[in-house]
This record gives sequence, structure tokens and C-alpha cells, in this order.
Amino acid sequence: MKNIIEISNLSKSFPSPNSEETIDVFSQVDLEVIKGSSVAIVGPSGSGKSTLLNIIGLLDQPTSGNIQVNQLNLAALSEQAVAEYRNQTVGFVFQSHHLLPSCTVLENVMVPALAGFGEIKGDDTMDRAANLLEEVGLGHRLTHLPSQISGGEKQRVAVARALINNPSVLLADEPTGALDSKNSDHLIDLLKQLNEVKEVTLLMVTHSLEDANQMKKAFRFNEGSLSQDR
Repeated sequence: MKNIIEISNLSKSFPSPNSEETIDVFSQVDLEVIKGSSVAIVGPSGSGKSTLLNIIGLLDQPTSGNIQVNQLNLAALSEQAVAEYRNQTVGFVFQSHHLLPSCTVLENVMVPALAGFGEIKGDDTMDRAANLLEEVGLGHRLTHLPSQISGGEKQRVAVARALINNPSVLLADEPTGALDSKNSDHLIDLLKQLNEVKEVTLLMVTHSLEDANQMKKAFRFNEGSLSQDR
């Protein structure tokens, strides 16, 4: 099987605010993710889970090491290519939905497609957004504002938005962290279904061992090192 994410010797550190020393988040991390698979990364708060996800999504930069996603060397991308990568190659689902409060559910899902990087244009954008909302069970909420839907529904809107440009990789950072158990279960089931049906590679950071066990593979951060749980 072909790897879609290949990470080798990746390290991340920050300068200490009180000295010339650095604070190591993680070091010498290696990770391979097979195309179309689902992977969970678990570990305590501050272990580097979200930082690693942000680096893969080019929301942050590593201190050293190599990372390739979909055969792209992320360190070699131009500023324009970085913007296109964030918009086209990866989709983001965060713990907080980050929906635009003044836009309808349909408009929120359409937003990433309006950046101009993809091939979806005009009415096709609206049609695809409506179809995605139907797939996540929100076809009846197209004209609602975020304030008019539940927390679980907002996260499903965020998932649909992440998929609007047909990304190769879906990055989910504690996607169930703000949900109750019922809505958490529904969201995990949805992510698993999208992974299996659309074959989008799913990489999820979570504190929940129950959620992690729903993924095909699981890795754990411990004292700055990443190891495979199963």
C-alpha cells in the first residue's frame, strides 16, 4: 500500500521565555500513514499531538526533519503553494467548529471553495455543498444560521466544509472534545463512514481511547516520542 504521509526525524521546539534554552515538544518523530487509512494519535495534554497535526497542515513549522504529504515535500513549497496545499490537499476539523456566525450552513460549507484554487466554480460549488450536507444528515438545515443548530450539527457542518474541495487527507483535532457522548459517537461514525466510502485518509488527534479504538491504527505520544499502540 502507498504511503500518503511520510514523516522522518521530525522535531519541534520553542525558545524558553526565561532563558536561552529551548523547550522540546517532541523529537525524532517518524510516522507513515497509508493512503485511505484511519489513524489516531493519543497522549496527554501538551505532549505534541496537536502540534504535529498543525505541522502536517502547515499551520506550524517543524524545527527540523522531513515531511511529505501526497508526494509533496512541505519544506520546499512556496507561499502560494502552501496556501493551495492547505486549501486543496488537507481538510481541517477542529474541536471548535469555527463557523461564520452570519453565514448560513450552506454558505459556511462553500467558503473554502471560494479561494479559487480548485476546479469547483459557480453553481457547482453550491450543488456540492448541498450534497455534502445531505451526506452528513443536514440537508434540511441549508438556510439555518449556526446559532440555530445544535453543537453536534455544527461539527457535522465543519466536516462537510472540510470535504468541499475533496482533500486527500482529513485532519481532525479533538473533533469530539466539545460534544456529549451521543453526539461524539455520531461524529466518529460519520468520520469512519467518510473514510471508508470516500477513501479520504483520516488522521485524528484525541484524548479519548474509545474514539482512538475506532481507527484502524493508533499511535501514542509519551515524553516527546511517538510510538505505535496497535
